[in-house]
Amino acid sequence: MAYLMLYGVGWAQRWQVADDARDAIEREIGRVGQDETGHLAVLDPGSGEATTLVVAWKHVAAAIVLGSEDAGTHDISATGPYR
Repeated sequence: MAYLMLYGVGWAQRWQVADDARDAIEREIGRVGQDETGHLAVLDPGSGEATTLVVAWKHVAAAIVLGSEDAGTHDISATGPYR
């Protein structure tokens, strides 16, 4: 299990990464700060179904993918906006 963390000026978000999308997302986060748009495969926090998150990279100051398949039994339930 992996999570995408996105940070901007005054905001942060966490999204669970779809199982087969980690490598693609790790490549995409290299576009942080650029005037480009990315389409990332994440899981909808309400249904757990795969969906696409569209990111305007020029509004993202930092991004990281955290976690691994052997993350254990930690209960990390909240995705979406952070404050």
